[in-house]
Order: sequence, then C-alpha cells, then structure tokens
Amino acid sequence: MMRMDLPALLRLGIAVVLSACAVLLSAWIKVPWPGIAALGILFANVIAAGALAGARRVSLSKWGLRAGWACTIVIPVTLLFKAQRAFTLDGYYAALAWAVAAVLFLTANQSSDAEVGKRWKLLGVIWAFCGGCVWIFVSYEQNLVGAFYAGLLVILALLILCKFWFAMPLWSAQLANTLILIAIGLPAVDLFVRPSYRLNTEPKTGRNYYSYEAAKRNPTAFARWWNYYLEQWHSMGRTVFIPDPEGFLPFRLRPNSRAMLFHSQIEINSQGFRGKEFSSRKNGAFRIVALGESTTFGCTLNPEDRPWPELLEGMIRERIRPARPVEVINAGVPSYALQHNNHRLPAEILPLEPDMIISYHGYNGFSMLYGALPPPYENMPPAYRARPLKLLADCEYRLKILHYKKRKFSKFKELPPTIPDPMKTIYAQEYERLVDLAATNRIRLVVANFSMAVNSLSDVELVEFYRDPFPAVHWQIKANEVLSRITEQLAREHPAVCFVDTHPNLDGQHEKFIDLVHFTQPGRQQIAETLFAGIRKLLEQDLAESVPR
Repeated sequence: MMRMDLPALLRLGIAVVLSACAVLLSAWIKVPWPGIAALGILFANVIAAGALAGARRVSLSKWGLRAGWACTIVIPVTLLFKAQRAFTLDGYYAALAWAVAAVLFLTANQSSDAEVGKRWKLLGVIWAFCGGCVWIFVSYEQNLVGAFYAGLLVILALLILCKFWFAMPLWSAQLANTLILIAIGLPAVDLFVRPSYRLNTEPKTGRNYYSYEAAKRNPTAFARWWNYYLEQWHSMGRTVFIPDPEGFLPFRLRPNSRAMLFHSQIEINSQGFRGKEFSSRKNGAFRIVALGESTTFGCTLNPEDRPWPELLEGMIRERIRPARPVEVINAGVPSYALQHNNHRLPAEILPLEPDMIISYHGYNGFSMLYGALPPPYENMPPAYRARPLKLLADCEYRLKILHYKKRKFSKFKELPPTIPDPMKTIYAQEYERLVDLAATNRIRLVVANFSMAVNSLSDVELVEFYRDPFPAVHWQIKANEVLSRITEQLAREHPAVCFVDTHPNLDGQHEKFIDLVHFTQPGRQQIAETLFAGIRKLLEQDLAESVPR
C-alpha cells in the first residue's frame, strides 16, 4: 500500500461510507440482487483503484474501469426486469445514482494515470446525469416545481462541467450545447407564454370559450378551455364520487360533500343527492324525482347557475301556487345510464315515496343501442395534469389525447348500422322496466327524449367542430334519433306514461350547450320550461285530486 496524505485518506474514507450507504439504500428500495451485487463490485473496484499504489494501481484502475462500465450497464438492466413486475420510479433512485457519482468523483482524482482518471470521472458524470434525469422526471410527474428546477440546474451544471473537463468530439459538443440551450430556453419561453394560458373564467367577465363562434375565432383558447373543463370535472369527481360497494354502479355520490366546478359550488346532501336537504318522509309534500345523468345533475359553471330540477321546482311554486308543498329532488348522477338508475329505484328512490318521476336519459346509455359505443365511465379522456412546465404539460396532454382517440374511436369513421326494431334493444327493455316499476308503485311517470347540441340537420362544419372532443358524434346523433323513436313508441304503448318532447328550441341549438350534451344556463332554463309546460296539466290535476300520503 502507498502512503496517502490526509486529504486523500479523507476522500477515500468518505467514499467508503457513501458506498456502504448506497448499498443499504439499494437494498431498502428493493433493487434486484444482481443489481446490488453489481453495485458492490463497482464500489470495490473504484475504491481499490484509488487505494493501491504505483503500476499496480494503474493496472487495477484500468481493469476496474472496465468492470465499472459493465456494472453500470447491469444495474439499469436489472431495474428493467423489475419494472415488468412492479416498479415505481421515485426520488430514492436519483439519490442512489448521485451517491454512486459522488464515490466516483471522490476517487477519480486518485488515479496515477490522468487518462484513466478522466474516464472514471466520465463514468461519474453519467451516473450524476442519470440521477438528475430521474429527479426531473419524478418532480415533473408530481408537479414539484422547486424540485424540478433544482434537477434542471443539476443537469445544466453537469453539461457545463463536461465542456471544461473533457476534450469533446464535435458531435458531443453540439449535443451538449443543444441540451444547455434547451435547459435554459424552455423554462424561459414557458415563463414568457404562461400568462397567455390563463383563462378568464370569472362569472361576470368570463367568455364562452366553449362556443362554436368563439372557437372559430380562437381555436387555441378553445383547446385550453376544454382541457381546463375536463380537469374541473375530474377535480370535482375526486371529492364527491366514491366507489360503489356493490360494484354495479360507476360510483356513488359522497353524502355531505362539497366541491367546486369552475365557480359553482356542488353540494351533496346527507342522503347522497345534489341539492338542499330534505326529509326522508314527505310530510304532505308532492314529491317529484328527476332521474337522469350529468345533464340532470347539472354542469353549472357560475355561482348563480342552477340545475334544471331546481329551476322546475321554482316554476311550479311560482306559476301554479299549489296548496301543498312541492319538492323536486335531483337524482341525476354523472356517468349513470338508465340501467343504473333502474337499479337504484328499489333501495334509494322508491323509499322517498315519489308522486312523479321524470326520466331524462340519453347519452350515457347509447352503448345499449350500439355496442361499439363504450359507456362514458369506461371512456373518460385523460385528465389534464398540471406540470412544472406548462408547454410540456400541453404537449403531454395532446399526445395522450391522440393516443386515446386512436385507441377508442378509430372504428367510428363509418356511420352506424340501421337498427331494424328499436323496441327490441336493451335501451327499450330498460324503459319497459322503468314503466313497470312506476306502474307497480302507482307513480306518475314522465319520459322525455334527449337533446344534443347537434343533430342530423346541423351544419356539417358545426358537427365536425364537435367531432374533435366527441369523435363518435355521428354515431351519437344516430343513436339519439333511435332513442327518440323508443320514447315516443313507449308513450303510445303505455297511455299512462307522459311523453315530453324536449327538442323544440333546444335540440340542435348549440349555443345552449357547453359541449355536445351539457347545457349552459339558458339551456337548463329551456329544458325546465319545456318540462313544466309538458307536465303542467298533470300537475294541476294530481295536486287537486291527490290526498297527501
């Protein structure tokens, strides 16, 4: 052994301690045993190369360097095999890589051969660079802005050091310069353009970014608003949706929960319905249950917006002025189709003793007409995720959407086949089930057809506008036509069923819709007006004749 000065001995001691810590860390984060073994061999070689003297050290350092490169290849390969089973990349892997790099840097200058020392240092740079990349990826995925920029600074520092430490060939120098420019330029550009991404969604000054006219003027603003719109739905759902214990329903509404959708507060009462509290017992009230999907639940955006069941209740009280109280319960739930609400009836709806049920179903059940159309809860587009760099977040989202559309909707380029007998479809069978349940329990049933922003008479350019967020729009238009025939035929076959046509002044009136199916507040006002006009005579008759139960 050679005599080592105190600084060299101290560096070697630190390297030994770091090596031991790195091996323990690799075991703790469950690196496969071949990777841990390779890590141990790497440390043994680099420490031995720095500790031995003379020609023996140079010889060992050269052989150790070859072993070090081999081990560097083996370790990520073992992680790849682990990734096929269960593997989550996190900051501990960055810490491990930086610990290895620190050991290599501490011992690289110990080599008697300057060229061999540089190669050890190059190996250390590679480990440090890999650690920086892992750190950036993890912080980007978790939207940790400070950690992301810290990792970016580490990468930038390593690239600059490489230009000073190594005689780089032309291609590698150009690559390093390009990466330096990206590391500096991308955050700078993102900082410059980020204010233009902010959308004015204040109730008093908000623009209708979702409208066809606004989208034609500014397609970029529409795309960004749509991303934000989807994220708002996802954010609201994370608060008010809970798993269904039975596993039949897409989810349930969380009782006593609150969330925001844009500037509108979504309140779920103690019984799991959107809206104000009500007693389980009617206490003499005339009770109407509005059964439906998210279009009944209400896609409200502003503080003053109200779902149509609430608007309908106000109209009944103000225009009929009944002698007894009238309650309209909002039983609409996003992603629910008619079969889900039929499933809820015995346990959740019938115990409320409704005098009338209004059914407004459509979009979510189109898969019961055309099996190729997936149910909406199995067809949710990817959510827009906030990232440290907005430009990268937008790029990531666009790529996800392209993949989503290609995977889900490539088969909808042609028009759907004709359905010979709509009354033999599953949708019609579910309606018959609803009719039977209402008749058996002596409940007045009102069935409304479904309205959308576009129909078969809409302008081709307008339909194509909706095709981007709804790639199967042509199939959905045809499905809605079939559904309208089902509801009309159902009312003809069952005279006790009241049919309300919601199409006048609504179907195809795209300015009354936020998207293909969800209403603006004028749209909700319109459907409430239409339903009120359709049931007014029945209400007056039932309120006059009925005896409070």
